[in-house]
Amino acid sequence: MRFSVFALTTLPDTATTRGLFGLDDLDDKSVAKVMFHRRKQQTGYSEILRWDQRWIAGLTLIRHSQDALHMETLTLDSHSEEQMLHAFYKAAVTGDRLVSWDGEQTLVPLIHFRTLRHELSYPAYWDAVHSARALHLDLRSWLSPGLDDRPTLDETARKLGFPGMLGFSDQQVSDDWLRGENAPLAAYSEVIALNTCLLAQRLFSMTGEMSRHDSRRAQGRLRDHLRDRSADHLRAFLETWDRD
Repeated sequence: MRFSVFALTTLPDTATTRGLFGLDDLDDKSVAKVMFHRRKQQTGYSEILRWDQRWIAGLTLIRHSQDALHMETLTLDSHSEEQMLHAFYKAAVTGDRLVSWDGEQTLVPLIHFRTLRHELSYPAYWDAVHSARALHLDLRSWLSPGLDDRPTLDETARKLGFPGMLGFSDQQVSDDWLRGENAPLAAYSEVIALNTCLLAQRLFSMTGEMSRHDSRRAQGRLRDHLRDRSADHLRAFLETWDRD
């Protein structure tokens, strides 16, 4: 079975907000504070920004096939948002099933909106969207369709014996970026993607789309991949996974 997991790291869209409200004299940190304050006024309780108030600063793709696994991460340190969008669309039209956590309500709408923002065109993707084949599986929506109060990825993964988010959060990553620290951008999307990949393997094993033998082999390849990487968050992910 072939599928491709995708995960994003997103940040407050301070550039657009600065232009909309004439905040040219404010730095990103100050503009973000305005955004969080306005969002709390809108919701009455939460500062969590809506998907269209954010931009894409990191993309992780994990491509799974019968005999191979490949993980690729792009971040703003070395790639533009347009290049990240191109990488997503390229993965989407390969024929592999796309898998995400919360992609249906947040990630895919954001991808489409940022594609409009940059005036990009990917006709092959839209042909696939409009065809009968299932292009995208959102694990969160599959588990809890139509519910407002839905479990988080961290909760779901850890309840099933997977590492979870290792303390990473969207707010923490945004705060780090506003302090000029970009290293967590890759870590955040990679930890999301790894948990999502493990959940997908468990689900496909349950539905019979992947045998238990193939699922175990896939997990073995993932462990081997993590052992070969030196990043602290990947080592922590492997150690937590092995311990649990």
